[in-house]
Amino acid sequence: MEWLLLLLLVILYYPVLVRTQYTPYDKADVRIKIGMLIPRTSPELIPLVGYGRSASAVRVAMDRLTREGLLPGVNFTFVWRYEECDEHQAIGYTISLILEEKIDLLVGPPCNAPALDVGIVCGYYDMPLWLWGPTTSAELSNLPRYPTLATVTVNSYAIGVAVCEIMFQYGWNEMAVLYSVGGAEQRCSYLNQDLETAVNSFNGKITITYRSDIGVNKDLGRVLDEVKTRARIIIACLNTAAEKRSFMLMAKDKGMTSNEYVYVLPEMDEIRQNEVTSIWQSNPKAPDGRDEEAHEAFKAALLIDYENEKAHQYMSNFSEEIVQKMNEWPFYCDKKCQDNPTGEAARYAGHLADSLYLYGLALNKSLARDRKNGKKSGSVLLMDAVGSFEGFSGHVIIGDNGTRVPVFFVMGLNSSQQLQAFARIDMTETGYISTFVPLYNNEYSTIWYNRNGKRPKSNPDCGFLGLECPKSFAEQYLKYIIIAIVAGILVLFLAILGVYFLIRAKIKEQERLNQMWQISFHSLTEPSSKKSNGAMSARSMSSTFTQSAISERMSLDGESLSERFAFFIYNKEKVVGQKHAYRVPLNKHDFSEFRHMRQLDSENLNKFLGFVQDAPQYISVWRYCSRGSLKDVIAKGSMTIDAFFVYSLMRDIASGLVAIHNSFLEFHGRLTSATCLIDDRWQVKLSNFGLRSVRKMEPAVDKDLLWTAPELLREGPTAVGSKPGDVYSFAIICSELVTKACAWNLENRKEQVDEIIYMVRRGGLPPLRPDIHLASNTDINPALIRLITDCWDEAPHHRPPIETVLTLLKSINNTKSTNLMDHVFNMLEQYASSLEEEVNERTKELIDEKKKSDILLYRMLPRQVADKLKVGQSVEPEAFDCVTIFFSDVVSFTVLASKSTPLQVVNLLNELYTTFDGIIDTFDVYKVETIGDGYLCVSGLPHRNGNEHCAQIAKMSLAFMRSLKTVRIPHLPNERINLRIGINTGGCIAGVVGLTMPRYCLFGDSVNTASRMESNGKPGQIHVSEEANDFLTNVVGGFVTESRGDVIIKGKGVMKTYWLLGQVTDRPDQLLAGPFKAPETKDSPITAPVVSVEQVFDENEQAMYAKWLKENK
Repeated sequence: MEWLLLLLLVILYYPVLVRTQYTPYDKADVRIKIGMLIPRTSPELIPLVGYGRSASAVRVAMDRLTREGLLPGVNFTFVWRYEECDEHQAIGYTISLILEEKIDLLVGPPCNAPALDVGIVCGYYDMPLWLWGPTTSAELSNLPRYPTLATVTVNSYAIGVAVCEIMFQYGWNEMAVLYSVGGAEQRCSYLNQDLETAVNSFNGKITITYRSDIGVNKDLGRVLDEVKTRARIIIACLNTAAEKRSFMLMAKDKGMTSNEYVYVLPEMDEIRQNEVTSIWQSNPKAPDGRDEEAHEAFKAALLIDYENEKAHQYMSNFSEEIVQKMNEWPFYCDKKCQDNPTGEAARYAGHLADSLYLYGLALNKSLARDRKNGKKSGSVLLMDAVGSFEGFSGHVIIGDNGTRVPVFFVMGLNSSQQLQAFARIDMTETGYISTFVPLYNNEYSTIWYNRNGKRPKSNPDCGFLGLECPKSFAEQYLKYIIIAIVAGILVLFLAILGVYFLIRAKIKEQERLNQMWQISFHSLTEPSSKKSNGAMSARSMSSTFTQSAISERMSLDGESLSERFAFFIYNKEKVVGQKHAYRVPLNKHDFSEFRHMRQLDSENLNKFLGFVQDAPQYISVWRYCSRGSLKDVIAKGSMTIDAFFVYSLMRDIASGLVAIHNSFLEFHGRLTSATCLIDDRWQVKLSNFGLRSVRKMEPAVDKDLLWTAPELLREGPTAVGSKPGDVYSFAIICSELVTKACAWNLENRKEQVDEIIYMVRRGGLPPLRPDIHLASNTDINPALIRLITDCWDEAPHHRPPIETVLTLLKSINNTKSTNLMDHVFNMLEQYASSLEEEVNERTKELIDEKKKSDILLYRMLPRQVADKLKVGQSVEPEAFDCVTIFFSDVVSFTVLASKSTPLQVVNLLNELYTTFDGIIDTFDVYKVETIGDGYLCVSGLPHRNGNEHCAQIAKMSLAFMRSLKTVRIPHLPNERINLRIGINTGGCIAGVVGLTMPRYCLFGDSVNTASRMESNGKPGQIHVSEEANDFLTNVVGGFVTESRGDVIIKGKGVMKTYWLLGQVTDRPDQLLAGPFKAPETKDSPITAPVVSVEQVFDENEQAMYAKWLKENK
């Protein structure tokens, strides 16, 4: 008897004690025991979560975990307990499984009421609780209350938020709520509660004007009659598709499916087994013939669904797999066990599979951290469950609170009378903040197509009872309508007129803007670069450059500029013209591009001034940048480029690219260091952008391709450029800056240009890029190097946008200064403080040397002339109206020279001229030159001194004569030096003559006359012309002269000349000896005017005089 009783107990409790194992026990180092709470016999729950229709989802999930190799060496044992959504039974089983079976995970129960209680128990034991099925209560998302609970089911609060989002989106503020109370899971009852909570969260913007349950004991017709008087937007929660169909048919029978009514039906069924296409169809086994009416009624409905079509097709395959595996190991559940006449899986079977798969993902993370104890803590496993995966019920996202984050679709009948998703409602992972995303372009032709393209109102115009209809607009405002029509016609006329003038003004504006960029070739003037040879020979050179060096420099520059560029003057401004070899036809698109380029203005873009079409070649005109290109600056290497200088140049280039990328041009396309120009403030300006139709005909030079991105090289000549391509070019330029070498450092590479281009185009791992070798003492930020390598990444989509590059550059710069000129000034201040002493010393040396050179220069040229030449000014020949010219000659110099050696002659002249030079320095007299024993001086030029020139020469001449008393000839002690001096006053021309050893020379008849005065004078006498005598006695006065009489002068004829004896202030013994002595008077010891003069002739003069008398008889 005892064994029979024991057998009976085993039979009775067999369904409770069933165990299932996965992974051989002896091969696993981690053993997981999972407790399963699942209904088995409840007729209402079997289609949803029944054991016979969903248990095999466990095996489907385990098979997937095995395929994906997520939990190797883990043995799973399942302990099943069958509860029918009864709270007491669920709690009892839970405690038994935790304490007696020592489970590691509890799955279920799949109903709201027992799940709320079981969740508290599991929280106490830190037992992970994984929920599935219709556990939709929002309370289950309360993380502090349920710290170990995770669910793959969307809760009803999220559905409530979706309903409110629809209301808010379409401007509805009043609604009625109807909900079903049938079914053991009580889903709609929980939705009713959570919907009210969601409505309250919208801060009074939405109001529930009517609420009622529609249970089996309720008269649905009476409820709808009440709704008709209270609302037009009806939220109806119904458990099954059949209930929805019956509800919509009743609404149609009550006349409540017109265009005024909108029914929002939340879809609470997780898996509908193709009900999505037949929600308005009756049961095929018991048709009622009202499918067409139901279809018509559902035009007034919007369904909130969180599945898409792809998921439905996937679930169909999944359902077949569930039914098939229920007949296999370890379930061996026959048809009676399955109680499945339709042959379909339970509606929430996919959630069961997702729940087990989610646990596998979380356990995988936990065991990876702690293989021994990673399975124990439910709260830790809950944190590991946060994430997303593609599940059996669609895309699953688990938020921080362990609840599934849904994506809802708003569905309705479209113009083809088929269900279509009109909008998507996205939820955040925490807080359930919703975002409404329309899936249509025009709501009136899509979602409201079946309502004549009109959006319904939550409060109809005529009121809920139809008694508040306003009068027609025409009835109330007829006269205003007439006035409005007349005014409208007038406004229309004025509008047409305005549009006409606007178009006309726009055309004129375009013409005006086109004129701005159209530049005539005749308006460009070439700057003068050379002086003519005649002009050069007419004045002295202003520098020490030789003529050959200047010619060579000009010819080289001219050759380099004639190929692609030329310099012009345009509107009194230096400009650069880029020549374009091909004359492609220009169209309106090109004109628009030129017009916009002319208006494009940025501090880091070189100004495009216009385009020349009437030249032999197309010429694009750009503003001139005085410091050349960045390529030139790097190639010269003549200046110190520190880290901030590099940063400033890189920032300027990036700023220019930002301006281009944000403009209509979108990209540069041909960015190189040669197109980065530098102005006089060391600011980089990008040039040579745009002009796409003109440039596409110009083949790129091989060297320019060194800056081209690999993907553009692969496209070949047809490539026009891209934003990532500009970023690559920017990186190559930056490598030039940080290495202070040309692109790719060609001088130190073994590859030629074409080889580098080929290797860059080919790619490889790693791809070929310039080498960045920094000096040991460099202060370049390593982050800058990292930025450069990111910018020349092989993949274009991996290169950062230029805006990001500019932001990173600004963050890399740690200094407070952002202005390059400020930085340069700071550097100069630092250099000034350290070099001040050296500069002062060098300045002193320079001043001393300058004084020496000035003294030498002033000895060779007049001060005024020398000063002009020093500042680079030309010295033009100048006419002087009145100057006094002095000639002197050593008497019998040939005899003295014959008695002396050449060295003695040189010493003699040097001593004599040194004495004379010392005398000259005391007078306003310029020594022009010495020719042998001849001495030429002038006063009155180049510095004009009024009438003093004659007096200055006379005083100097007298000083010369007196100085001879002290001059001795060392090797001829018995000999004395005597002078013959001639003076003349008149006009002359003076100028610099010659390029090599230039001299300041005098030209004119007055010079010849002065020379004749000297050659026709007497030893020890100062021979003065009549003009000079007039100045000495009448103009300036104060001098004693003696008339010589008429003298025949060669080339001049008979001239009246005079002897200069001295000044009126001189004593008689100080006067020069002459043939006439003036008598003393009371007024003055000596009288200057001469009454009569004795003519004295030498032999030559007598012969010349006789010849003159003969010719003039």
